Amino acid sequence: MSTESDVAIARDLTLQKIGRNVVNFQKMEAMLKFILTVANFSVPITKTQSHLEGQAKRVRNNPLGQLVEKAARQLHSDPPKPPPDIAEMWVSHSFSLKDGGSRLADWRREMRRVVKERNALIHRMLATWNPRSIDSCSALCKKLDEQRERIIPAYSHLESVVAAIRESHQELARDADQIVARILSERAHGA
Repeated sequence: MSTESDVAIARDLTLQKIGRNVVNFQKMEAMLKFILTVANFSVPITKTQSHLEGQAKRVRNNPLGQLVEKAARQLHSDPPKPPPDIAEMWVSHSFSLKDGGSRLADWRREMRRVVKERNALIHRMLATWNPRSIDSCSALCKKLDEQRERIIPAYSHLESVVAAIRESHQELARDADQIVARILSERAHGA
């Protein structure tokens, strides 16, 4: 016979695992929003900040499914190009997975699976859970652990994409003065 304490322990463990998975999905959503905000752009240097702020605002309220579709297209497209008749300094940044062998259909399929997992947790898995039953808690804990294992590869992939984008931004920031000086020097000398 289960004691009230045993049930409380099982319930608390289940709640921790629910929270863990929800947090992982939220982090994945945040990583997708970051990617969509800063991965690919081409704008006049004077409009960089307003462009990035606008991008962040455009994706802020998008649900996970929309973020996945937008990111799939963006990360597997050609880099943005500045117009041919630019009259001021222009900043372009692009990050693509297609050159690394990533196929759009495969990436989209994997990330759509994440969306299905998230929807299963939020809309179905908790509906039948009885927090006063150790057996129900144990069954849900098992499902939550299995779900976590299924989403970890996509989570790790998104982490690596975000890390690569941040690294490219750091390189740009570190080398920006040198790049601008070279461009100005070339313009001054008619190159």
